[in-house]
Amino acid sequence: MDPTTLFSYERHVDSRALHGSTLLVTLSAFTDAGDAQRLLDDHLLNTLSSRVVGRLDMDQVHDYAGRRPEVTLQLDHFDDYEKPEILLHEVTDEQGQTFFLLTGPEPSFQWERVASALRIVVEQLGIERTLLLQGFPAPVPHTRELPVTRFAGDPESIEVRRTMPGTFRLRAPFTALLTMRLAEGGHDVVGLTVHVPQYLHEMSFPDAAIALLTAVGEERGPRIGAAALEAQALPVREAIAAQIEAQPQLQEMVAGFEQRYDRMITSGAGSVVPSAEDIAAEVEEYLASFEAEDGQAPEGSDGQSTQDTAGPTDGEGSTGSEGSTGSEGTTGSDGPTGLEGPTDTEDPDGPDAPEA
Repeated sequence: MDPTTLFSYERHVDSRALHGSTLLVTLSAFTDAGDAQRLLDDHLLNTLSSRVVGRLDMDQVHDYAGRRPEVTLQLDHFDDYEKPEILLHEVTDEQGQTFFLLTGPEPSFQWERVASALRIVVEQLGIERTLLLQGFPAPVPHTRELPVTRFAGDPESIEVRRTMPGTFRLRAPFTALLTMRLAEGGHDVVGLTVHVPQYLHEMSFPDAAIALLTAVGEERGPRIGAAALEAQALPVREAIAAQIEAQPQLQEMVAGFEQRYDRMITSGAGSVVPSAEDIAAEVEEYLASFEAEDGQAPEGSDGQSTQDTAGPTDGEGSTGSEGSTGSEGTTGSDGPTGLEGPTDTEDPDGPDAPEA
């Protein structure tokens, strides 16, 4: 089917007058760990000048029955229907430069057609660089710089070389297909994935959004201030510190993550892992804990690890990175409200945790 009929500009918008060199994509994928995408969207759209300039036809690409929107029943009538939307926003930063932001849920249907439609939009708007932003739970401590790993259509286009430490087989998110199709069309596309501490991933964790915003600037995207996010982050950090201070088991768990992180990350900004083999072994150990839960042995050999799960999904295991979990330094269900204490056999995507 014709992809040009899937995306439409708003009636009041002349697409020929739209220009911007960067497109930020925060379409949800597996899970919004730490609410990183939501917090980033709120920050960009509430602190900068913006307007909606286009949208996808959701009736063609969204599974309403499989991913039911919420609605409020007030005694005898319905109200406040949360209509799912994939929207293209035009945003102007503090320097007066324009960029674009694509927000919304992951498409359920017609992935190839959606990717073709978005490629056409990129070409119409003269987009020079597309940055895909997301987060997932990982075995890292909140007391260290949150790693932001990169992937790209053309790896040579990555500015800060910080990639995953091996080869992994996982169920594809739509953004993976979009990366491939944009690259095949000759477009510059880079993905940025912030690693959110797995014991915090169900909380709103502003530090994750701040890390993504910093990485956007490092990858030749717009440089946007994070003052509002910092203001949100301070009380969250204090609440986390207070809860951990009150629980020796949580202190032990975090110390274990810190030791693993420090072994694998050299000091300094933009640091790199000292040994890909060492870090890949840690990742395989982490993935194996979730494979064992399903009674399956992890696939892969000769340094290649394979995860035939949906990666960091709700209710599924998450792909780790610079560090891993083990029996050392972890705790069970004795953690305080808002923090999770995973064990070797506990899925980090456990019961919902309230915000700190």
